Amino acid sequence: MNLLYKILLYLVKLNGVYDIICAMSILDVFGILDIPVLQNIHLSMFLLPLEESSEPNKLCKRMLAYWIFTYGIIRLYSSEPHVISRSYYIEAIFIANESLVKNTMHINKAYFVICTSILFGFMVEIS
Repeated sequence: MNLLYKILLYLVKLNGVYDIICAMSILDVFGILDIPVLQNIHLSMFLLPLEESSEPNKLCKRMLAYWIFTYGIIRLYSSEPHVISRSYYIEAIFIANESLVKNTMHINKAYFVICTSILFGFMVEIS
């Protein structure tokens, strides 16, 4: 295994840990991980309808957190490059759908996630 691939796998695992911590913070599991900065990284990507100046409803927040947790677990524990790369491609596809088709996300934040997800997916796949 070459050094570049080891570094890439380390970054993927680190990204998985980050995703899991962010998800747990959004879920506020047992009141242990109430970290607003980590909650807002993902939640602030979404545009709120003008008539709703409050935060997204609790069910939507939890479902988003479960999704983030799921791909975090895949990235942390999978040793299959195709599975890991697909997790990034799926993230890119759904963020693209929400931002470009449904118009529910800040476009600059969405483009960042789409581009980095495709880049990570491609790098993992070719390594």
